[in-house]
Amino acid sequence: MYENLLVAIDLTEPPAGYVLEHARAFLGSSGKLNVVHVVEPQYVQYSFDPTFKGTLSRALEQEALDVASARLAELCEPLGIDADHRFVLLGRAADRIHELAEKEGSDLIVIGSHGQEGLRRLLGSTANAVLHGTGQHVLAVRVPDDKLEPPPPRQKYQRILVAVDLSEESGQVLELAKNVAAKQGAGLFMVHAVKPFHHAYAGVNPTTLSDVGIQFEHEAEQQASAQLAELGRRFGVPASASFVRHGPPAAEIHALADELGSDLLVVGTHGKHGVQLLLGSTANAVLHGATCDVLAVRIR
Repeated sequence: MYENLLVAIDLTEPPAGYVLEHARAFLGSSGKLNVVHVVEPQYVQYSFDPTFKGTLSRALEQEALDVASARLAELCEPLGIDADHRFVLLGRAADRIHELAEKEGSDLIVIGSHGQEGLRRLLGSTANAVLHGTGQHVLAVRVPDDKLEPPPPRQKYQRILVAVDLSEESGQVLELAKNVAAKQGAGLFMVHAVKPFHHAYAGVNPTTLSDVGIQFEHEAEQQASAQLAELGRRFGVPASASFVRHGPPAAEIHALADELGSDLLVVGTHGKHGVQLLLGSTANAVLHGATCDVLAVRIR
């Protein structure tokens, strides 16, 4: 799977261990796992007193770092994660996470998400910055509010849904999803959503669609079905597990994930701007509205 993981956790929330347990399920047999918590400065901005800034603020920050280090050790030591792989950093969370991932050569960043609001809850307001500013793959683990203890990692994923845009890069996403499914013993499904004609061409009234417009939608679905079938043949996904949906992509992907009872949604991302380019402008909606874990795979 992945050989160099960076798990970013928020020690101020009880489910920190939940995210860490799930991350370990993605670690290769000889892989390295690093854990980071970022302490963000809070109080310097509230005072113009140079004495406060020069003494008390540093003391507060140092105490916060010391407390975080002790808590991180309590969390990690029972899992065999030694001090060389534990990091407590000071600064803007997204920046420190990006820098550490680059420095350590991480190939996957694992973060926590909460409920329907999803990634926006991670480490306060830094969630989108963490996702959009990295060149690494990102796994967002949904932490249920009413369930703090994770199931055994190998039992975590049972149904994996891959959202593909049918571009040439779709194979990269499917290849990785297939590997995850094999390791987890999970069923693999894939979906492509055909955007309605009147969504693709803003302002068009669907009730007045010409025969040409209706035929366009019909042919688009037929072509998508054929391309999805070819992907299925290449990656061993049967026709019964392949779906072409018609409607707004984010809504259709969410709906199918719920219908299938999917516990992992795999999507592709492009370049440093990450999830913003998935399936056009629907990327953030796909990620933020998901009710299950989301693995964002960076296209190379």
